[in-house]
Amino acid sequence: MNTYYCIEMDMMIKIFILGLCSLAVSCSSYNNHKQKADESIRLAMQHEMEGASLSEDIGVVEALEFYKAQEPTDTTMIMTATRLVAGHYWWAGEKAKAYDILERYLEEYPNDSECLYTLLNFLVLDSDYKKMEEHLIKRREETPSSFKELHEVAVVKFYNDDTDGAIAIYEEAFSQDMTAEDSTLMWKLALPAYADILSSVGDQRRAIEIRKRVLEHDRGNNATDEALSYASLAWYHLQLNDLSTAHHYIELAQATKDETFDNDLSRAGYLQIVKMILDYAESSNIDVKEWGLFVNGLGDKAMVAQKITEAKREANWRLEEKNMQITIQRQKELMLFGALTFVLLLFIIGLLLWMRNRKSKLVEKEEEIDTLRKLLSESSNVADDNKDDRFFKKILLQQLGVIRLATSNPTSANLALLKRMRDISNQEVDVDSLLNWNDLYQTIDYIYDGFYTSLIKRFGTTLNEKEIQLCCLLKANFSTKEISVVTQQSVRTVYQRKSTIRQTLQMPGAEDIAIFLSIKS
Repeated sequence: MNTYYCIEMDMMIKIFILGLCSLAVSCSSYNNHKQKADESIRLAMQHEMEGASLSEDIGVVEALEFYKAQEPTDTTMIMTATRLVAGHYWWAGEKAKAYDILERYLEEYPNDSECLYTLLNFLVLDSDYKKMEEHLIKRREETPSSFKELHEVAVVKFYNDDTDGAIAIYEEAFSQDMTAEDSTLMWKLALPAYADILSSVGDQRRAIEIRKRVLEHDRGNNATDEALSYASLAWYHLQLNDLSTAHHYIELAQATKDETFDNDLSRAGYLQIVKMILDYAESSNIDVKEWGLFVNGLGDKAMVAQKITEAKREANWRLEEKNMQITIQRQKELMLFGALTFVLLLFIIGLLLWMRNRKSKLVEKEEEIDTLRKLLSESSNVADDNKDDRFFKKILLQQLGVIRLATSNPTSANLALLKRMRDISNQEVDVDSLLNWNDLYQTIDYIYDGFYTSLIKRFGTTLNEKEIQLCCLLKANFSTKEISVVTQQSVRTVYQRKSTIRQTLQMPGAEDIAIFLSIKS
């Protein structure tokens, strides 16, 4: 039982070590893939925030596949990666593919606002307002529209020449309850846009009224928006042919505008165009010089802004490179720590395995010595009725040198006897060289009524020498453990030889070999 137990334990430990190695490799591979995916997403998001191209962010494609394959599913990362993958394809010129990715994703997750606004942003950049309106209307049919969504629908309808529809949507938006965020959006974008739409259909009086409300809200709080309101009021009065009032608002706009206003191309350009039209209305002349200076100024500002952006990108690149070096160094340290931990773990497991095996062997050797002691005791026990078995065991032990030592030094603490037994159990003494089987065979024949001769006659050509020896020992009532010790074979080997004998002789599995062989043919 101990031998089988040790074999099973060895297999379990080997499987554990292999599993541990596989787990370590898989964990390392997973961490590397995850780190690569996270870094690709981080860089792409940084480019997106800077308004830079995502055409070179090819890593987000692999990152998306990585996140999709993980369990449990990280929906947030999949959504972010999907949006960035679409951005990569759009900037790379594969716009149809980008739109297809976003549209298919929105079919599965229609409430994902971020992906929707990414799609709408691409459509704005591509000036595809028809498709924008389709998506916004579809969204409105599926979920109740927020104030922001109504504002977007109204603007898109205006761009698609549906002015009446835009005005109706705005009136619907202004009539609903608003959050603080909605109120900010109303003053910032919705009311100014509504006023411009009213102006475009000729309702200048109402447009002026709304713009003045916006102006009162912005005055003293936001110079950029205040200047824009003055420019818009100038434009509305210009369309009413009220040139003096328009001129007054132009002067207020120029006096109020700040650096943010001047750096905004759309606002600065709008003010300059209104001023040029007013100048022409007043003097039938356009000051080309002023326009040239304005355009040159825009070019200079754009160049400065570009240089600042490039400087920021270079600084970010250097910082990223430094962070990458730090990350690589940390990875190396972690890998070294992991390797050392793994080696230490293997060492500990190996040490425990060695100690367990050593202990198991010590226990096994002690059992074998106990077996020899038992044989010695049985061979000397005169009270034992089975004198034939006792006689044979005594002969065998005499050949092994055990009986001689026990006779000359009849004490249980005799060191020489103990050493002899240990030498036999440790296989430091070759029992085959000590045992004279010819004499033992004659002894078997003498005390067991010709058992050996009969065995050879019947099965001498069928059984080999080791199997014949085993049969003789079984006849002398040696146990499996005793046979293992005196023949220096493992218990497992003895069991296998017994099974082979049964198969060779076509014996029933439960029948005793010695009894079967004792039956006369």
